[in-house]
Amino acid sequence: MRISSNLFFQTGLNSINAQQADLLHLYKQVGSGQRMVNPSDDPLAAAQAINVSQTLAMSERYATNRQVASRNLGMQDNILSSVVTQLQSVKTQLVEAGNGTWSDVDRATLAEVFEAARDSLLNLANSTDGNGQYLFSGAKGKTAAFGADGTYLGSADPRLIQVDQTRLLDSADIGSNIFSRAAPGTVGYVTIPNTGNSGTAAVSGYDITNATGLAAGRAVRIEFVDSTANPGTLAYKATIPTEAGNALEYEVELTADEITTLAAGNNVTLMDADLGLTATLSGTPQIGDGFELVPLHSPAYSLGASDPAAPAVRSVTGYGGQSLDLEYGLIPDPADPDPDNPALPLVPGFTSADGTTYAATLDPATNRVSVDVDGVEIVFDSEPDDGQSFSITSGPDSQSRNELNLFSALDDIIEALRSGTGTEAASIHFQNTLSSTMQRVDAVYNNVLSVRASAGTRMNEVTALDSAGGTRILEYRNQLSQLEDLDYYTAITQLQLRTTALEAAAMAFQKIQNISLFNLNSRG
Repeated sequence: MRISSNLFFQTGLNSINAQQADLLHLYKQVGSGQRMVNPSDDPLAAAQAINVSQTLAMSERYATNRQVASRNLGMQDNILSSVVTQLQSVKTQLVEAGNGTWSDVDRATLAEVFEAARDSLLNLANSTDGNGQYLFSGAKGKTAAFGADGTYLGSADPRLIQVDQTRLLDSADIGSNIFSRAAPGTVGYVTIPNTGNSGTAAVSGYDITNATGLAAGRAVRIEFVDSTANPGTLAYKATIPTEAGNALEYEVELTADEITTLAAGNNVTLMDADLGLTATLSGTPQIGDGFELVPLHSPAYSLGASDPAAPAVRSVTGYGGQSLDLEYGLIPDPADPDPDNPALPLVPGFTSADGTTYAATLDPATNRVSVDVDGVEIVFDSEPDDGQSFSITSGPDSQSRNELNLFSALDDIIEALRSGTGTEAASIHFQNTLSSTMQRVDAVYNNVLSVRASAGTRMNEVTALDSAGGTRILEYRNQLSQLEDLDYYTAITQLQLRTTALEAAAMAFQKIQNISLFNLNSRG
C-alpha cells in the first residue's frame, strides 16, 4: 500500500496536536488543582459534586445561623442576669416598704428608688442586639419591646432562626413572656385591688377548692355593690369568664353575721366552694370597692366574635398559640369539588383571613358545629349565621399592661408610696397594693429564672447541633475533595509523560519531513 506524503504530514500534525491538547488539559488540572476541568471529564462525579456543594453550602449557612442564635441567647442570658439582680433588690425594698415605723416622707423617698429600678428594668427589657434589633420584641425587631408606660409593643411571634435542616430555634424570648407572666405551670393567684377602693377591706387569701370548678384557673373579679334585691344591703358581685367566651355573674348579699364578723376584725369567706375558688375577706368594704383574683397560669387562648348574638365556642383543642380569624358561610366543597366547576358544590364552612377554607361538620343530635383548622378543633354550641366571624388569640395576659405585668406592678407601688397612709382607708390601700406587688414581682422573678433555664437549654442544644454540624461539614468537604481535587502525584507523572510524548511526536514529524522520493533514489 502506498502512503502519500500528505498523509504522512497530516498524521504527524494530528499526533502533535493530540499530545498538545492532552498536555494543555494537564496544565489546567495542575494549575487549578481540580480533577474535572470540564464536566465531560467525569459526568457522574460532576453531578455528585453539585449536590454535595449545595449540601455543604446549606450546612455552612446553618453553622453561621447557630453562631447568631448562640450570640443572641448569650446576650439574653447576660441581660436577664442583670434583671434578676435588679428584682432581688426590688424584693428586698418591698419588704422594707412594709415597715410600719416609716413616715410618708420615707415612703416617698423609697418611691424614687422604685422609680429608678423601674426605669432600669425597662431599659433592660428594651435592649438591642449587635444589629440594632430589639432583642425581646419578637418578629418586630425595629420596634421597642415595651413602651414608656410598660405596655408590650412587640410581636407575639418569636424570632426564629434555622439552625439545622429540621430545627427552627427561638433565638430570644419575647418580652411579654418574660416580664408579663408567671412561669408556665405555676398554680395560684395574685390579688389586685381596685385603685379607687375607699374601704378597709382586703383579700388576704384564697383557696382552690375544686381544680375542675368553673372559677378554678380563671380571673375572677369581685365588686361590692348595693344589693339589687334589697337596696341598702351590702352585697358582692362575682364575675367569672367562661370557656365559651362570655361571663358568669352572680350577686350574693353579705349577711348581718358576716358584716359583724368583719367589723370585729375577723375574716369571712366569699364565693361558693362548688365554683372551685373561694376568697378570704377581712376589713370593712364599701360600695364600689373591688378586687381581681388573677391566676398565675392564665388560659391559653381568648375568644372574640363580631356579633354578640353569635353562638358560643364550646371548646378549643389542639391550640398552639397562633391567631385565627374565621368567618362562617358557604364555601366550595374542598373534599368533593365539581370537576367542571371547582366553585361548586357549596357546603357550610369557615374562611380564614388568608382565604383558606375549612368545611364545617354539623352534629344533628346536639346541633353543634365543629371545624378542624390545621389541627385546631373548634366546637360551637350551635350553627353560626352567615357572615358571623370569630377570632382566637393567645392568652389575654400575654400583652396585658395590668395583672402580671412587672412595670404595672411597680407603677402601682410607686403610686401607693407617694399617696401616703394618713387615713385608715389609705393605709389599708397601701397594704393591699404592697401585698399585690409582692405577689406579682415574685411571679415575674420566678418566671425570669424559668426563662433563663429555658434559654440555657437552647444554648446547650445549639452547642450539640454545632458539634454534629461541624462533623457533617468535614464529611461533606472530604467527599467533595474526593470528587473534585486533583491527585498531584498522578498529574505530575502524566505531565512528564505527555511532555516526553510530545517531544517524541515532534522528533518523529521532523524525521518524516526529511523523507522524499529524491532522497530515497539518491540512497539507492
